[in-house]
Amino acid sequence: MSIIKKYISMVKINIIETLKLLFRFKWYVLVYLIFYFMLIFEYLNPPTTDDPIFQVAYNGGLWHYANQKVYIGSMRDDLIIFLCIFFVGTSNMRNHPRLAKFIFISPLLFGIINLVYAIIQDLFGSIY
Repeated sequence: MSIIKKYISMVKINIIETLKLLFRFKWYVLVYLIFYFMLIFEYLNPPTTDDPIFQVAYNGGLWHYANQKVYIGSMRDDLIIFLCIFFVGTSNMRNHPRLAKFIFISPLLFGIINLVYAIIQDLFGSIY
């Protein structure tokens, strides 16, 4: 029984240390989780099959808007990919905190880059 109690106490200590480490990164993790929950919302509420977004966005070059089935599949893949990226960020929190912070705020940075790109494309036409 003492071996089991020893392992239980080790697990408790490890959980407490992990929660303390996550608390140091709370704002970065919060940004990432907000982004991830937005992805979950988009996955659970896809556009209807006859939504005009599919034709407009697909003609604009966004392949994942080909139809509703492709959209749902690409959203599922995005959820898996971004969950793996989240795990990469959490695994780097202790030894590489700057890298972990960058990973956690990367969706926000890429969103800003895409917004600037869309504004430039709207103002000056297609860059391609």
